[in-house]
Amino acid sequence: MAISVDHIHSHRVFAASMGTLPYPLLSDWHKQTVKDYNVFNEKGEVAVRSVFVVNKSGEITYLNTSFKADKREDYEAVFEELGKLAGQ
Repeated sequence: MAISVDHIHSHRVFAASMGTLPYPLLSDWHKQTVKDYNVFNEKGEVAVRSVFVVNKSGEITYLNTSFKADKREDYEAVFEELGKLAGQ
């Protein structure tokens, strides 16, 4: 799932522009989740682009708080961690 501080209407526009997404988009409109995960940028009142992988027990097994959408290595690291969890 993806979480963003954008309004749900923005999510609908984004999802429509992508065609279809294989995961749900959740709106953290009140910014509580990004604050709880310490990825809230107070200055811009936006979330720091981050990736968290959470296992079935609710433990964070991977995090990247400097995720770059155009950096292949960042995606590969996430997929590697997901592969580890799938093998458990």
